[in-house]
Amino acid sequence: MVARELTTLGDALRAALARLPASGELANFPLWTEWATIVGPVIAQHARPVRLRRGVLVVEVDGVEWMHELRYLKQEVRARLNGHLGRAVVRELFLALAGTADDEGREPTRGR
Repeated sequence: MVARELTTLGDALRAALARLPASGELANFPLWTEWATIVGPVIAQHARPVRLRRGVLVVEVDGVEWMHELRYLKQEVRARLNGHLGRAVVRELFLALAGTADDEGREPTRGR
């Protein structure tokens, strides 16, 4: 039987966080730098990743027709992204029209 060294939860969390890209390095994360390669040039011309938080990737699209198109392709795009990254980084795609998502990836509330 092999003896295992115990790890504290804090040490495990620090190790996991160290493997994530720092916010300043996110622009160099393959999801951003290789977006057109992963999703293809046509989709990349009309949609771009904006932010990734807790497995939710916010993607801005330049028109309603592309929002509808990508709704049908969500699972395929997510599978391509995760396959390219080699692990399940993106668990959900949130689609927003360009300029309508707030900092949390939600549509702004109207009437405020």
